[in-house]
Amino acid sequence: LVHKNAELVFYHKSDPHHFEKYKVKDDFFLTFPNTDQAPEDAVRIETIEQSAEKIKIEDFIHKMETLSNTTFKQTAVQALFLDKLTQKKFEDDGYVKIKLLDEKEVEDLKAYYQSLHHDHIGEYGFHISLENKSPEYINGVFNKLFSTLLPKLDPFLLNYKAFTASFVIKEAGLQNIVPPHQDWSFVDEDQFCSATVWIPLMDVNKNNGALGVIKGSHKKFNLPRPSPSPQAKSILSDHVFTLFPFVEIIEMRAGEALIFNNKTIHASPPNVSGITRIATGIGITQKNAPLLHYYQTPEKDPKIEIYEVDENFFPKYNNSILSALYDRGEKPRGLKRISTYNKKSITYTKQEITDLVCATPGVKMNQDLMRELADFYQHNMDGTKKEQLTLNHTIMDKSNQTQVKSNDNNTSTEKKETVQHPIAAHVDNRTFFQKYTPANILAEIKYRLKKN
Repeated sequence: LVHKNAELVFYHKSDPHHFEKYKVKDDFFLTFPNTDQAPEDAVRIETIEQSAEKIKIEDFIHKMETLSNTTFKQTAVQALFLDKLTQKKFEDDGYVKIKLLDEKEVEDLKAYYQSLHHDHIGEYGFHISLENKSPEYINGVFNKLFSTLLPKLDPFLLNYKAFTASFVIKEAGLQNIVPPHQDWSFVDEDQFCSATVWIPLMDVNKNNGALGVIKGSHKKFNLPRPSPSPQAKSILSDHVFTLFPFVEIIEMRAGEALIFNNKTIHASPPNVSGITRIATGIGITQKNAPLLHYYQTPEKDPKIEIYEVDENFFPKYNNSILSALYDRGEKPRGLKRISTYNKKSITYTKQEITDLVCATPGVKMNQDLMRELADFYQHNMDGTKKEQLTLNHTIMDKSNQTQVKSNDNNTSTEKKETVQHPIAAHVDNRTFFQKYTPANILAEIKYRLKKN
């Protein structure tokens, strides 16, 4: 059976690397003999080049194991949103955007952040308040954010709870790029989901550190994400440059909220606005979901230990503390361990990653973003370093022109003025790939809000 208006076609293998496509009559398949010959009375439409190399058994097994741990592992979880259409969009895309705070509430949170004493800000340029060393500071932030945000979230969410909170800050500069990644696993994702509610306290776009996501990526990579970073290497660690071109930057107004599944791949370009970007984020999950923590053990053949935790775990064990424990060969103490398993070693090729990401309708390469990033870091789109970056622009604005009269020919000439490009102060002599290797990036982003 085919659609009534469909034209029938027939594909014939003409040689090991080519197929011929023919347009055939409605009775073709009733009359054509089963031979290796091309049909004589059919109209050839096109020649298709195709490599048909046989796959090795071990490669086939690897690909099937990869799929079984990613796209084939789909289970229904409890709803998180009251509105069914919002829930469906969250399930399909991995994120939704809603209007949450008014202008007064935004200014109140911004003023509260600016009133705090920050002792945790490092050189990286991206930092979160959860990394502060003062318990009073962290608990104060939790109380302020929960008391402000949860009443605003109640009309949107269904039987939920919040378990972590922090201000998320991106200073100005090229060094604060956050590569594509997934967040930690906080629950048993076969039954529940966890999400981050990310709220900028100023309008954000691609120039000042807006968040970007890869649509539908929460369905593609389903392995648990353990701590700490960067020691617990994720399956995406070697593919940050493969994934970045598919990140869609979500422009937002101050007070809007981006609620994304913690499995959704997200990233953030550098803040080149010259102004610190202030945002806040809280973690949420279903109310009856037991909170878990996945920790990679510091040994030659690492294992993943799963601990049963509560809301008090996250202020006490931030990523910096867990990373220091790992480096000392230690584990979190005083926790109930519920299971242990060997860490699965799954690797992807660049093509496999690309195929998985592009399988979602609507996902496409963000050429504009990649072109701007290449310019920022003095590289061409193919990854090669530019021979010379011109940082001088000629100003031809007529309001600032200086007319110079020539005594010889009585003609006027526009005086050309050179100015330094706004990003000149950020230029580093190292190449992009020297300074921003995957390992360096992952090492630098330990200040993220509970990232893997």
